[in-house]
Amino acid sequence: MPDLTGPAALVPFPLTYEQDRFHAKTRSSGWAHKNVQLAFEILGDLDTDALAAAVRAFVVRHDALHLQMAEDPGPHPQQWTRPVGAEEEVVRRVKVRATSPGQFSRYASTLLSRDFVTPWSYGTRRPFVVRLLRYDEHHHALLATFQNLVFDGRAHHLFGHEIWRDYEALRRGGSPPDTAPSFAAAAVRQRARTDPRQRERARASWRERLEFQARTSWTAPAGTGRAEGGTVGAELSAAAVAALRRVCAESRSTVLQWTVGAFVAALAARTGRAEVGLWTSMDSRSTRDQDVVGMFAGSCPLTVTDATAGASAVREQVRDQLLNALKHQRLTAEEIAVLTREAEAAGGAPVTRDLYVNLRRYDGDSPLADDGGRLRITSDAYPLRRIAFHDTHALHLRCTEFRDRLFVALLYDGHRADRPLARAILDDVLAGVAAACPSAA
Repeated sequence: MPDLTGPAALVPFPLTYEQDRFHAKTRSSGWAHKNVQLAFEILGDLDTDALAAAVRAFVVRHDALHLQMAEDPGPHPQQWTRPVGAEEEVVRRVKVRATSPGQFSRYASTLLSRDFVTPWSYGTRRPFVVRLLRYDEHHHALLATFQNLVFDGRAHHLFGHEIWRDYEALRRGGSPPDTAPSFAAAAVRQRARTDPRQRERARASWRERLEFQARTSWTAPAGTGRAEGGTVGAELSAAAVAALRRVCAESRSTVLQWTVGAFVAALAARTGRAEVGLWTSMDSRSTRDQDVVGMFAGSCPLTVTDATAGASAVREQVRDQLLNALKHQRLTAEEIAVLTREAEAAGGAPVTRDLYVNLRRYDGDSPLADDGGRLRITSDAYPLRRIAFHDTHALHLRCTEFRDRLFVALLYDGHRADRPLARAILDDVLAGVAAACPSAA
């Protein structure tokens, strides 16, 4: 990538609250660096020039990907943007001399894995690497990694959606959009919208939720042994998801809110816990900023005070908690650290993140469109190699909603929560779907 140490027009703008918290996390000891990664296997008659142009257009119009910081940013950094130069390389094209498709895939996985764990060199490089690998004229791989300081789950979705949309437009002789909503402007608006009174309300909300977390620390259910962790999962069909959406519309909830509520109710039924403290990742984008690429996702606590109240009442508590967390998300890392220490002192126990839920929703269908039969595109085709992921949560629920599918996975750590418990909870969630939507069974 080009050296960007030359002169630039430095127009600082504030970090988002989520950037501030992420940056603080990277400065703390013991945290393993990871970039956001995307990978597509592309089989068929690919127009490589059109795809490279689509990726370049995405990078040029989204100013979060122009972000620069000082070489040593310190605890309270400034950031600014430097536009992409006309001759600047955005997509690295590589012809891979592999003896088989399998060897090509292993090489792509190795390269993606290396980029995934390579920290961003502040002050010298762009916060992304995009590679287009060629095995032969009908077999390619697109690999992309982005520094998490400028790229979250919503940005991940926008990249996958926009580059293939623009690829098709270019292939038909059209042009991709020249501009996109500005991350810098959105960051300024986020800070400007938070006045001292709102911040004090946010601190009060976080204080209450953190004290709840300290008071309701997770304990392994009786009979839980020590074993390897793992995952149980399920997929809901298009018919089941459509039926569940109709049920959710009647209760003014979303599919993801419904699923988390069912998870909490099942957890309470299987463990006897009346109070359940959860953590989740919350996207604080405003309605006008939904198409802004950048970093607006940060974790936050949720409290369910009566998880035994029945599935409907639990879902309502979850929905209200998610809305409350979104309303009070805007605090700095320093403010949250102070509140955490106060909560631990008041509760006499550490604030842990034993129960975690990840909620992701995509607008399109689960498989990517195949470009009218000319291309077969597979996402997440290249597994990371020699990288071990250690989930710090006892139970970690992952829900991914597409227009035509819902994927639910429940990870368990093996000694605070085991496979029988995870399997029973997931089965209860699925039974709840079947009971609510008998026509989709």
